[in-house]
Amino acid sequence: EVGTSPGGVRASEKWIWLTTFRKNLTYGSTDPDVPDISELENNEKEAIDLIRGLDRPSREAERMTTILADLGRGFQAMKDLGTIVEDEDEEEEEEESADNNGKDPPPDAARVSELLLTLRDFVGERIDYAKAFVAIGGLSLLLGGAAERVRIPRNVRSTCLRVLADLVNLNRSVQYSLLDNDGVRALAAIYFAEFVDAETNNNEGDDGKIRGRVVKTMGAAVCGHPGAERMFCTSPEARKVIESGVGMHQADEALPAPPVALRRQCLAFFCDLLGPAAAKRSSDYGKRVERFTPVLEYIAGTMLDDESEPDWECREFTIKTLRYVATNERGAINDSMKETIGTCGTKRVEKMKALNRAESNASISEQNDEELYLWKTLTESLEKP
Repeated sequence: EVGTSPGGVRASEKWIWLTTFRKNLTYGSTDPDVPDISELENNEKEAIDLIRGLDRPSREAERMTTILADLGRGFQAMKDLGTIVEDEDEEEEEEESADNNGKDPPPDAARVSELLLTLRDFVGERIDYAKAFVAIGGLSLLLGGAAERVRIPRNVRSTCLRVLADLVNLNRSVQYSLLDNDGVRALAAIYFAEFVDAETNNNEGDDGKIRGRVVKTMGAAVCGHPGAERMFCTSPEARKVIESGVGMHQADEALPAPPVALRRQCLAFFCDLLGPAAAKRSSDYGKRVERFTPVLEYIAGTMLDDESEPDWECREFTIKTLRYVATNERGAINDSMKETIGTCGTKRVEKMKALNRAESNASISEQNDEELYLWKTLTESLEKP
């Protein structure tokens, strides 16, 4: 029986993203063995023609085509062999190359990551290349590569997410395509698949790198787009990404505390969702804050004090988020939260004022001053009627 992946995709279809991508690259070929992809829309064919330079051949188009083809071959080799060439000596590599008899070379993780970054630089802010990349199945390639946990190594998966986040940030057409094709749901599936898998013991360890990349990509796709923000904030599954990332767990979840890099990324995303810009463009900001009240209560109780949250950036994002909510949605910070914040604030301010600056380095003193200022602004926001 065919099983399903965490994202709900049948195991036999898990690599369909790669098959589609490589087929699309052969569009326009006269080779009779090339699969027919005439089902593509005309505008997609035109976009692919542009990237392949069929009408106006250019050195740039040829190089782009080469990069895409090499990427396809690299991922195909990972699928077929499931091993990674990294530190083997030249003699072993020559033997493997001879054994391949003209087939795709054995996978090289570093080379695939390099190609992905080169691809990002090519597409960048260019709308034409971005549209072509999307039409040829580029988003599915990046999401599929990030989701494959068995045969694709973590550094390549992480690079897929890094490139996706950068392209979403740089190019609106990529952002809209990701949102239109249920990309946030796919990212959430990747995020939750990274928790410890007791059956395969194939998990990301303690650094949270993959989950952090997922959250960054989500933020790039969602923030600044009112409709996407609204859909994210109304989805319990999507909100659970932030809840999990800051350390909220259900009683029956035996999960370790999220690593600091992941906490920072989730708090930065959360801060953007509830920040002043979001308040201006959202017609239901109050409802948004209400839905995130459990997260606000949690971070107010655990991420303001340096004893429970030693990372300064996490505390900074927490204070800013609470201040934004207190400023933009009167009454959202309930009496219980105010009491918790007030008790912690008094303790933190006293501790920081007692700091011996003569014995502290400049960065610690500067951080101290910044935190004192943030506490002052938060307190003022809470005291306003």
